[in-house]
Amino acid sequence: MNTPELIGTAPFSSHGIAPSPPRGNGLRQAVTVLANELLPPRLREFVRLIGLPATLRLIERYGGLRIYIPAHPAPDHPFAGLIGFDKLRALSAEYAIDGTGLRFVLPKAQRAFDAIRNEQIRTDFSCGKSVRALAAEHHLVERQVARIVADIAF
Repeated sequence: MNTPELIGTAPFSSHGIAPSPPRGNGLRQAVTVLANELLPPRLREFVRLIGLPATLRLIERYGGLRIYIPAHPAPDHPFAGLIGFDKLRALSAEYAIDGTGLRFVLPKAQRAFDAIRNEQIRTDFSCGKSVRALAAEHHLVERQVARIVADIAF
């Protein structure tokens, strides 16, 4: 699975973030700030080391699961295919302890994903999409979408 178009190239399907047309840098910066503010400390470190798009790809695929960052990664490691070998080496360099990798549960960062989704909904609503269409697109009930856009519409 891939990162949202706002930050990467494709949507988060499992988090309810649907495909949307490319937007300006203003929304991209707002989403980056939102995500960074709401990410747990370890994930903020990931963002510092490998960037937000790669961090979000890891969270989407492995969020909530115990992962292992090897001290000496191989190019065929599953993380290398997901975020790139150079970024995996950056994580390994940071988290390798005495030649041993690190095993931990990767946070799901649901608050950050929800904030990104809600910002997309507000932007799409401002551009003319209906509450009904947004609810269907993001797999939400109309009432929830109405609450999300209430501060800009009602």
